[in-house]
Amino acid sequence: MKDGVRKEWVSYWGYCFCWLHLTQLQKNHAVVFAQIGNSVTLPRTQWGTKDKIHVNWYFTNDLLITRNPTSSSPKIEKWQGRLSLTSDWSLIISPVLESDFGIFRCEQHELVSSTTNRYKLYRVTMPTPPPLLAQSVSLDLSCEIEREGFERVHPTVRWLGPHKELHSGTFSGNKHTLSVKGVSSSHSGKWTCEVTCKTCSTLNAMTDVIIVDLNPSPPDPIYTYDTSSNFPIPCSFPSSITWSTLNATGVTGGNWSFTSLNSPASSTPLLELHLNSSPVWKAPSGTVSLFKETALKNQVLDVKIPKVSINDRGTYTCSVKFKSRTLTRKVVVEVLDVIASPEKDIYEGNTVNLSCTLGHPMASDLEVNWIPPQGSSLPNLSPPHPVELSIPGVKVKHSGRWTCQLKKNTTVLTSATISLKIERAPVLWLVLSIVGGILGIIVLAVIPVIIIRRRRQVMRYRRRKKKYCCCKNPQPKGFYKN
Repeated sequence: MKDGVRKEWVSYWGYCFCWLHLTQLQKNHAVVFAQIGNSVTLPRTQWGTKDKIHVNWYFTNDLLITRNPTSSSPKIEKWQGRLSLTSDWSLIISPVLESDFGIFRCEQHELVSSTTNRYKLYRVTMPTPPPLLAQSVSLDLSCEIEREGFERVHPTVRWLGPHKELHSGTFSGNKHTLSVKGVSSSHSGKWTCEVTCKTCSTLNAMTDVIIVDLNPSPPDPIYTYDTSSNFPIPCSFPSSITWSTLNATGVTGGNWSFTSLNSPASSTPLLELHLNSSPVWKAPSGTVSLFKETALKNQVLDVKIPKVSINDRGTYTCSVKFKSRTLTRKVVVEVLDVIASPEKDIYEGNTVNLSCTLGHPMASDLEVNWIPPQGSSLPNLSPPHPVELSIPGVKVKHSGRWTCQLKKNTTVLTSATISLKIERAPVLWLVLSIVGGILGIIVLAVIPVIIIRRRRQVMRYRRRKKKYCCCKNPQPKGFYKN
């Protein structure tokens, strides 16, 4: 009976000793945090003379890589391509795999002296959230640290957004969470869970966040000129968003519509998005669109106006419909045009007026620059030039292409041209004009002469007229001479 009790006590104390030994070994292991798919560095403790020591790295009892004063090389095939040493012979593992979490050992030898350091790799898990539509309620992220490693060093956690901006999260034990409200495209990119402690290296655990949103519209109107061809109107998703991502977020269709500058109260449908294996823009049923029907290329939803006219001035709206909401972008198109007055039959000596117009008053930050044909010159003007240009007494040398450049600061936004044809006045018409002028002068001179002569004739007639009287005793049949 006493022997049995003695054996139980020996067994109990042996178990305690082993537990204490394992606990002490664990305390001797340096804590290193790592994320699957990321890289991690196990720092070598500085020891010995750098150019004379041999360094061996082990995982459990397997020799991984060795370094002697002349070379270094990996020893196990399954680690090939994933192991390297820094300039101070710390171990880099990239990428970290599921099977890498365990105990590493670094042995350093110099002549008969040696030292050993142990490291234990602890997992940090940061799940990748599903793609979200812009304007979603919230973006939710989590960062979970393996409990044993967390309890050993109690690390601190910081959340960093795609632009390295700091966010405040919450935690419960070894799990940290973050909820971001008002989701927008600015939240797309890599989010970082930064894990730090006093006795361990910093780990930047990362995950990719995809926010589905259209690229921003151009901040200013886009400019073109009358009669330009295949003018593109932009609308697209970021290159990181694929059609499989769009399908996963519930895309159902889309369309382009147009609101004319002259009719701002109404909108005209132009194209509809047909979702097939190859998405394509098509004209609405029963209509003829001014846009070309085109297949979509990757994430680009652009459309083109085959031939621009002044009737294309206005606002174009690109819409992509999802089950829960619709994403839209608006693009304002301005069309520059040059108008001549008179438009045709311009002869030497005439005055020609040129007008450079967008169909409405220009913004104060826009200016015009007129360029005459080669061999011609502008009237005495200093920049900025007026929107309306008057050319008095035009000559044949003024014929050719007159160009109006639309500029903002020093940038030329677009330019429009008009061709003037100045002709000499025809000879026949010139002769007729001269003869007509002479005849007119003659007529104006003759008419007063005729009137005066006629008046004189009337006066003479009146003076020569015979006088008759009525007798006191009239004879039959009328009057007689005295």
